Amino acid sequence: MDDDATFPRASLTHLNDDPLLRRLSEWLSATGSPAYLVGGAVRDCLLGCLTAGDGRGESSGYALDLDILVPSGGVRTARHLADRLGGAFYILDAARDVGRVVLGKAAAGGQRIVDVAAFQGATLLDDLRGRDFTLNAMAVDITRQPLTLIDPTGGLADLRAGCLRAVDTDSLQRDAVRTLRAVRLAAQFGFEIEPATLRLIEAAAPALNGVSAERVRDELVKILALPNAAASVQRLDQLGPLGVVLPELMPLKGLPQPHRVVDGFQHSLEVVAALERRLPPGEGGTTLSRPWWERLEAHLQTVLPGGHSRRLLLTLAGLLHDIGKPATLSRDPDGAPHFYGHEGVGAELAAAVLTRLRFSRPATEWVATIVRHHLRPLLLSREPVLTRRAVHRFFRDAGAAGVDVVLLALADHPPESALPEGEDGADAALARTADTLLEAWFECHAEVVAPPPLLSGGELVRQYGLAPSPQIGQLQRDLQEAQAAGEVTTTDQARAWVIEHLSQGRGVR
Repeated sequence: MDDDATFPRASLTHLNDDPLLRRLSEWLSATGSPAYLVGGAVRDCLLGCLTAGDGRGESSGYALDLDILVPSGGVRTARHLADRLGGAFYILDAARDVGRVVLGKAAAGGQRIVDVAAFQGATLLDDLRGRDFTLNAMAVDITRQPLTLIDPTGGLADLRAGCLRAVDTDSLQRDAVRTLRAVRLAAQFGFEIEPATLRLIEAAAPALNGVSAERVRDELVKILALPNAAASVQRLDQLGPLGVVLPELMPLKGLPQPHRVVDGFQHSLEVVAALERRLPPGEGGTTLSRPWWERLEAHLQTVLPGGHSRRLLLTLAGLLHDIGKPATLSRDPDGAPHFYGHEGVGAELAAAVLTRLRFSRPATEWVATIVRHHLRPLLLSREPVLTRRAVHRFFRDAGAAGVDVVLLALADHPPESALPEGEDGADAALARTADTLLEAWFECHAEVVAPPPLLSGGELVRQYGLAPSPQIGQLQRDLQEAQAAGEVTTTDQARAWVIEHLSQGRGVR
């Protein structure tokens, strides 16, 4: 128990304000067996009270996820709770006797999750001492009032001190994913990782190779979703976990970058930081201060199958966008480095990374598309005129991910390095190109990006004696491109275009 009885009771009263927790307490109390709230909900409650006046931020509302420990019968208890609360029930881990109750709808923003687990140790204290960090090793018996903090490892004192400390010297070796979690929690709460725990992270990092890809992925995306994610990635590199989780980034270290003073690895971190600054609700910039800002935010908030937002995947693409460079390094006679084709090689490597980490196929293809096309806005900015046809082709190839490609290009080429020295106005040219591309997507979609077909495939077959074949699709794509360029605007013009197209033997490009 913590010796400071007054402070914990005052802080923990916030838990009694949670209607769901009150219902859980009432039903579990009626069983006559103790039930303990543990982990993040206790930590966040205490942290919210502790930090209200010191600038670390205040908590609001209730913890969406609740972890309950019972002496035995975790799955059975979860099933009973689901029945009483009208929630969905799942067995999370039959061997460890862990069940889950899901209440509400995620889409409505009100989904709450209650995980119920049986003791893994002989007693509650044994269980708490087997957890990861002291700030997560606190519990409250919700069947008894007043609520009292159970804190066998000094978690409250570490919360007060802003210190992240492993429960014991074996904590991270028991579960190496905790090496990632340590960096995340320290960044999330602005805590310092104490020196002994830093050494434990370094020692346990190689064991991440034995952790399931899904668990590694989940911690990684949580880190990338944090403010100042680049600093957290840098910390992962310094302590060792990054090289185990994303070894593809390591060859970027020391890799020279034309027109930049940092190596490929530091540049990738700079891109992640630049994305965070530029994206809503960040600082923005001349190319993003447009009426479609809210639509851009909605685009980024869209969640792809697998549960990851486009914003998160764009950050990941920014981190990975140059991983094809080491394999494509060449030098001209003067020794200047070049990386011809690195975007294509990088796209394949990025797809392999996301596949290894068990991202969904749509998410994998999304990131690979961004990486594959990340140079195109810069190349388009070098053209004397950015034509409607070129804009159409860009989005034809990149699809909706083209929006993210533009954002990555802006982060990848800040004003001081958009083009080689001596090309005045290069940064302005890229800004204008980005503006044109985004405006086309958000304001002129039906005119430039995806004009509605003037002739159907069936009409092409019936009117021009064409057999169903890939030629039909190619004709339709070419016709759509002519529409986007403004060369064809009516059905009659479309028919004339097809006749001319076929008469010149250009049915297949």
